[in-house]
Amino acid sequence: MDRVKEFFEKGLFDSSEYLLPLVDMLMDGISDYIFLMEVVAPRRFKYALVNQSAKTSHPMTGVQWEGAYIEDLLSEDKAGSLIDRYQQVVERECPLTYEDEMDLDDTLFCGHTSLTPLKNQDGIVTYILGITRDITEAVQRERDLNRVNAVYRSLMENTADAILIIDRNRNIMESNSALKELYGFSKEDLSLRPFPFVPDDRHEEADRLISDALEDKGVSGFQTKRQRKDGSLIDVSMTVSPIHNAQGDTIGISSIIRDISVVKEDERKLEASRARYQSLFEHNPHPILTLNLDGTVQYANPASLRMMKTSLAELSVSSLLDWLPLDKAVWMEENGLRTESMEDVCFQTALRVGGEQRIAKVYLVPIVNQTERVGLYAILDDITEKERAVEALRQSEAKFRLIADNSNDLISVFSPYGKLVYASPSIINFLGFDPSKLGEEELKDVLTIEDAKKVASAFKQCQVDGRSFTVKLKLKRDSGEVVWFECKGTPVLSEEYEVNRIVIVARDISEQKKYEAKLKRIAFYDYLTGLPNRRLFEDRLNQAILDADRRQKQFALLYLDGDGFKRINDEYGHDMGDDFLKLVGDRMKDCLRDSDSIGRIGGDEFAILLRDVDSEQKTREIAQRILNKLRRPYDLNGLHIQSSFSIGVSFYPDNAKRLDDLFRTADRALYSGKRKGKDQVSLYDDL
Repeated sequence: MDRVKEFFEKGLFDSSEYLLPLVDMLMDGISDYIFLMEVVAPRRFKYALVNQSAKTSHPMTGVQWEGAYIEDLLSEDKAGSLIDRYQQVVERECPLTYEDEMDLDDTLFCGHTSLTPLKNQDGIVTYILGITRDITEAVQRERDLNRVNAVYRSLMENTADAILIIDRNRNIMESNSALKELYGFSKEDLSLRPFPFVPDDRHEEADRLISDALEDKGVSGFQTKRQRKDGSLIDVSMTVSPIHNAQGDTIGISSIIRDISVVKEDERKLEASRARYQSLFEHNPHPILTLNLDGTVQYANPASLRMMKTSLAELSVSSLLDWLPLDKAVWMEENGLRTESMEDVCFQTALRVGGEQRIAKVYLVPIVNQTERVGLYAILDDITEKERAVEALRQSEAKFRLIADNSNDLISVFSPYGKLVYASPSIINFLGFDPSKLGEEELKDVLTIEDAKKVASAFKQCQVDGRSFTVKLKLKRDSGEVVWFECKGTPVLSEEYEVNRIVIVARDISEQKKYEAKLKRIAFYDYLTGLPNRRLFEDRLNQAILDADRRQKQFALLYLDGDGFKRINDEYGHDMGDDFLKLVGDRMKDCLRDSDSIGRIGGDEFAILLRDVDSEQKTREIAQRILNKLRRPYDLNGLHIQSSFSIGVSFYPDNAKRLDDLFRTADRALYSGKRKGKDQVSLYDDL
């Protein structure tokens, strides 16, 4: 056919007399569709010659080709498109190649066409040779392959499970993004090192899985461990399968990997839970029986055997009903065994145990599998001793009332929720009224808000743990006097072992509180001036250091020492000296702000803490005002005594960063001033 084109292009044929026989001969047996189109006029092309393949194999069958125009055979839109291409060849005088597809008689036809212009001796395009190759099958195969590839890619990229493709040489050919998310290794990582996600101790296992798959022995749901890029191990489940070609030969391996770390962790937790349950069952101090739905014993923990005074072999052939009185056995059958209820059942009964009668609470808890009752747990609470204690308590109630009515202590009985049930006569005498006739809100007026909260909290905790408690609080008597009491609360338990009552015994501790306050004052305050002593002042100084560090502030320590105190003691005696120091302390307190602190360090030595000082000059002015005030005469029993003080000043943190260093630097400044003539303010920075 190429030779035909060559003859036409060289203009060797200019007459149909020679053209048609030769073309017929050359086109004989060619499978491509060949159309020789005559250029009749612009956009008018007539089929001059069509080969046998086109006539017999073209989807447009039963058509008289020769002598027909394009628009005679095709619809307007299809004809227009084809005419455009032929006209383009005429105008440009150069070949045109294109691929197109048509729906001809409900049949898809895809063709690859080349159009070649044929010129006469004058160089005018008179014919166009069209050669169309039927590529419908190839296009269909390509599209099918694209669809398969799209499905494959979608499966690879969109599945949540990791996928790995390996060839027969054990090279990784493909992996999806889920594998990178699972292990952390990129495709580049996998190309540099084979199977980096296999732990060192599992390479032999991985080799065996690959070898088995290459021998058509795949595996499904195989559980093992793999290693992430960060070194952590995870639990995975994998399916390893051979990949076959069309001939059935194994050409590779596919592996689908799923992260089952959460599942394995849940399994481990479940196993741990079972172990804890078994331990709880075996070592529980309460007797626990596992029952069938007819009441027969399946299993019993050691506490049950101790309570029942029997062996597991004897107990396992009996029924819990055998241990109950007849009426309770009937009740249990109807309400615990023959019911479909999933609710717990509780009842109290007597048990015949080892020839004696015990009293127990029995809790029946359904054992449920899915939604079906398959058995019962019977939890036994031996309350024999408790019942005996309750009975003893009942017998002692009369004794209690006799003691309470004649006691000087304030004795009261409350419900667990704070309702007053009984008040001893001593309470009525103290308050001046009967509190049992008042409401709960009126009773709260007897206590401060803080004490009321303290009592409410104690009552609430007592309900929870059933333990005694002690609180200290203040009660206001009818005269308005406030008296400190220590209240001891003791719970009284009901038959159900719940807090039924709370007995409060209140003892007057006013003298004890006064003594404690006196001890506190002695420990932290100067007995003479009432000012904080050195211990309390140093504590406040330490707090000031912490506060200054936190707020990035500074403060000043003023250290004061009398210039003539010894003279006052010598001339007027120590009593006058003590009175003088009291007046000094009062004057110092008048000079300070609420945020400042003052303390007597010893003798005629005092210290002042000035917080949040802005500057040395401001501090110097404050210290000078203090000196001026301390310099004024003092009236002591009719005598006018005049004295002065010297002050040393140290700043935190500029001059010292520790308490001892602050006193040391302030003391150095103080004695520097004394050496210069006393009665003056000296800053450590002045040294």
